[in-house]
Formats: sequence, structure tokens, C-alpha cells
Amino acid sequence: QRAKYYQLTAAGKKHLSRERSKWSQFSQAIAGVLNPEQT
Repeated sequence: QRAKYYQLTAAGKKHLSRERSKWSQFSQAIAGVLNPEQT
């Protein structure tokens, strides 16, 4: 059986970029709460 390969569409790449940005902001906020002396 052959392996299947998938590729993101342009819309999928845009969505992923937005989600990564939101995740980065969220994770930085959580890091600030957990390590307030480092911010």
C-alpha cells in the first residue's frame, strides 16, 4: 500500500498562521502568569 501525502491549501496556510499567532500570544500570557519575574 502506498503512502498518502497531504498538502495545505492557501486558505489552510492562512488559517494555520492565524492560529499560531493566537497560540503564541496565549502561551506568552500563561508564561507571564507562571513566571512573573521573567517578564
